[in-house]
Amino acid sequence: MKKSTIRIAGILCVALFVVLSLAVGQRTKEIHKTLPLNKDGELVLDTYKGSIRIDPWDRGEVDIVAKIEADGTDRDADDAVEDTEIEIRGSDQRVSIKTDYSEVRERHSGLFGFFNVGSQRLPFVHYTIKIPRSAEARVKDYKSESKITGMEGPLRLNTYKGEAKIFGHQGRLDLETYKGEVEISFDKLRDDCSLETYKGEIRLQLPRGQGFTLDADMGRRADLDSDFGLGDLRSRRRSGDERYRGDVNGGGPRVSLKSYKGEIRLREGERKGS
Repeated sequence: MKKSTIRIAGILCVALFVVLSLAVGQRTKEIHKTLPLNKDGELVLDTYKGSIRIDPWDRGEVDIVAKIEADGTDRDADDAVEDTEIEIRGSDQRVSIKTDYSEVRERHSGLFGFFNVGSQRLPFVHYTIKIPRSAEARVKDYKSESKITGMEGPLRLNTYKGEAKIFGHQGRLDLETYKGEVEISFDKLRDDCSLETYKGEIRLQLPRGQGFTLDADMGRRADLDSDFGLGDLRSRRRSGDERYRGDVNGGGPRVSLKSYKGEIRLREGERKGS
């Protein structure tokens, strides 16, 4: 092969690499913002799909990084990234974050105004958020992957079919999911915990010897599997539903469980704190 041919081929390869790199770069967008938030303030997040990472820290502020990523490699996917907005509003007492796809829907609305791009075409939004350790967090999600660790304040999570991992939580927990998969681990149960799933799967781990008061309603097609002895607390209705009421290990914070046809696993782990 002639040197000139090799040189041209090399130039074309480099040019192709640059074009592909630019194309990939166009399919992401990142927003970073820091706002003051009192230690007893509230964070509210409303999003659709992607991922959520929330970690506590000892500052009186919330730090938000949102990375918007295309679901696809064509021009429409790139446009959807550009049109997706992150709406952030805040005060010392409350910071709200919302994934806003309104411009995406407007661009892809059909002749009669119907949105003709499926949910799979909406961009992913990946959130990394740091909040004051004792602040409250309220998260509404459709199908993101969430990881929330070490919070001392209350947490309310509502997800349709997302996956969530909540580790080292110390505050009140209210969780509702339709058919998602959730894993929860408490170092010590210090406040009430309410978990509800329609047909998803929840795994709740409590420290060995943890005292709590159980209040569970399980549909006839639901399954509650427990490391704690619950036989004396169980009663069955004519419909086939099962109810569990009473104290475990002397009682303590209330653990409310509810499912129609999902699976709840109540596990006993090592005690990590007093």
